[in-house]
Amino acid sequence: MLVYYIFIFLLILLVVIPFLRNNLKKKRDYAKLSQIVHQATDQYCFLVDKEFHVKETNFYQLNENIPDDQPYVLGNVLHCQTGCDSGLCGTGIACASCPVRTVLKNSFKRCSDFKSITATMNLYDENHEPQAIDVKVDGQFVYIGYDPHFLVNVRKSCE
Repeated sequence: MLVYYIFIFLLILLVVIPFLRNNLKKKRDYAKLSQIVHQATDQYCFLVDKEFHVKETNFYQLNENIPDDQPYVLGNVLHCQTGCDSGLCGTGIACASCPVRTVLKNSFKRCSDFKSITATMNLYDENHEPQAIDVKVDGQFVYIGYDPHFLVNVRKSCE
């Protein structure tokens, strides 16, 4: 009977320890990346998952006059006209040809960084007026635990 209890105890340890280790790794990774996002003051920084959901951003820190009223999807947080008008980034007709979305999607597949992608985006300003803005986008492939994410930096091309 004692052998049975020892076996159960060891089995639980073999299951629980990796689970706890993975959760601790996720928390550490997330905290480190969150700090990087919020320390960026010269560009927009986003931590996004494979579905383009924004986990962390400094966008609203840098744009206090723009309301935080959009879904937390990359194009919506950036206040992309196409994403906002269609309701959700990725569902508009023009989203299929969005260079930022295409590069990010392909980079997730390749698990690789990308640099200096340029695009002209129509972004809403604080008065909800669309502005054509040339942007330069960089992305760094990162993991939170074992889950792939991207650290995306967006800045005006003229900067």
